[in-house]
Amino acid sequence: MISAQETADKLNCSLPVHLTSSNVQQNPEFAKLLTSLTRHLTDSGMSLAVHKDMTQAEDALRQQKMKYLQLLTLYSEIKELLIEYDLKKQDVHPSSTTSQLYEALKASLAQAEALDYLDFHPEGGEQSATLLGLKKEHLTGEHEKISVHQSLQQSIIPELESRLRSKCEAVASFHKPAKQVENEQLSFAKATQLPAFLENEKQLLEQEKKQLHYNRMLRDKQFRQLYEVLMQSLQTLESLIADHRLQSQAKHDRVTAEWLTAKCDAMCLKIRVLQNQMIRDTYTPEAIEALRRIKAYLKDAEEESSAELLRLTQTLLAYESVGMGFDSLVQQYTTLMAEIDNKKWALTELRQSQDDELDDLWKQR
Repeated sequence: MISAQETADKLNCSLPVHLTSSNVQQNPEFAKLLTSLTRHLTDSGMSLAVHKDMTQAEDALRQQKMKYLQLLTLYSEIKELLIEYDLKKQDVHPSSTTSQLYEALKASLAQAEALDYLDFHPEGGEQSATLLGLKKEHLTGEHEKISVHQSLQQSIIPELESRLRSKCEAVASFHKPAKQVENEQLSFAKATQLPAFLENEKQLLEQEKKQLHYNRMLRDKQFRQLYEVLMQSLQTLESLIADHRLQSQAKHDRVTAEWLTAKCDAMCLKIRVLQNQMIRDTYTPEAIEALRRIKAYLKDAEEESSAELLRLTQTLLAYESVGMGFDSLVQQYTTLMAEIDNKKWALTELRQSQDDELDDLWKQR
């Protein structure tokens, strides 16, 4: 029975995905789908058929590229050889045989360059155009070509091999410099083994790259695991803090309530003390004595008022006991008292006017 962690590791190595054991446990059907996809996809997410076609195309391209690079190297070396010949020719006059040989080489190179431009398809169609209407037969002579080719092989090819060999040895010594001077055969052997060395180093680099990729995936996986553990630890810590806070909150509230009660009692006592101080400052012995006197005076006044009220009540009852005719007598009495008051006022005014007239007459005299 494969565990969830092993399934996640297998899927992470087979497909460009990042799964954890919890993802596999929570989504088993999705994990089965990814497992079935591993039989049809590569580790880069490409289908196997496309990967096979791409591999074949890369091999064909590699072969064509190798042929092209070989021809390009030979072509460049011939061009360099001709340039060196032209430079040396300005300082030292070559022999006629050498001059003819290099001139034939130039002609062969120019003929080969021209042959590449005879037939071409500018738009990729079947119709083709030729260079100035020339054809291959116009540029090549079979008999002449055979003789020139043989002479070039006998003289130029050894020169080209020697030049390429020295360059290969220089590249090999640059790639891995020798501590001591080596003989010609050993240096050439190293030069011939340089492609194999480079291929091995390339494979090592690829393996290291894959190992780095695997280490990166392992680091990401460990980071996710540590992150999950950290989040779980934080949740546990939050729950512990919440529980501890709830347990201590009741005690804290009880202590706070007791403190507030004591503070309230103290404030009430302070208010009572202030009230007593105000009463003490307000009711001095002199003020108390004065208040007692005022109380006695008010008590006497109350007794007098009560006696007067009693007398008037009795008088009113006596008047009411006389009968209904007493009201008319009272009315007449009131009218007569009003007339008497009016006449008194008139007499007063008359006397005042007489006194004023007497004063005026006295002043006139």
